Amino acid sequence: MATCTLWQEIPEELVHEVLLSVRESDKRLYRVVVDLASRRLGIRQAKLLEMPKWERHQLARRVLSLPESEAISSHLFSRWLVHHRAPMLCTWLDTLGISHDGEGVVEEFPQEPPAEKLRDAVEGVLARFPRLDVAIYLRLFNEIEDVGWKGLREILSADERLQLTRREASETRG
Repeated sequence: MATCTLWQEIPEELVHEVLLSVRESDKRLYRVVVDLASRRLGIRQAKLLEMPKWERHQLARRVLSLPESEAISSHLFSRWLVHHRAPMLCTWLDTLGISHDGEGVVEEFPQEPPAEKLRDAVEGVLARFPRLDVAIYLRLFNEIEDVGWKGLREILSADERLQLTRREASETRG
């Protein structure tokens, strides 16, 4: 799943949360988003920045949903996950026995673990963290170039708890 498609699948509240977190942790990256949105939507940057953040973020969502925004979308979600969901990332990686930097960043990925170990790891993170956050992270994790595990892809497509639907998403953000 392309990262840019996530913007249409997640609820408005999460769009706002992700972009606010990036605004707080990386002002330069946030400025890139504002610049991209203003150019693509034909709105002056100053005008866009005058809008309430919620409204600005919903406009940015439209631009971030486009295939040409894939690179920045991936970077935004990665930044949000590492800076605001590190315990979830670390739990997943620890359960699978994957070495990381303590914040969920991995240098080298192992071969795909056995199906049973993957299922146990998925159950572990679902038991501790919001379903939607887990669904997003596992999709992004499996899109990493050195990962792409067939077993995880099968779990993501078969497990209803890991499906992304905008209607349900607001209800499942514990």
